[in-house]
Amino acid sequence: MPPKLPHGRPYETEREINVALCDTLIDAAQQFLQILPSSESPLWMQMIKMIQSARRAAKVPLKDVELQRVLSDMAIGGMSG
Repeated sequence: MPPKLPHGRPYETEREINVALCDTLIDAAQQFLQILPSSESPLWMQMIKMIQSARRAAKVPLKDVELQRVLSDMAIGGMSG
């Protein structure tokens, strides 16, 4: 007998797990930011924004143009908004 396939959308659970992991990382990073010296805050804020971008991509898959924009924002000097 072939193995039973999961019911529903097979990638939905994986997506939910990825979003939850990103949420946990964002929460931890924001808590860590509060104890960092202010001189290191800008760099850490960039990392938080990168994790937030990853969360958005995990929640709703990006189209080619959106992915290109997100990746260019992650370049050094990017992450303007």
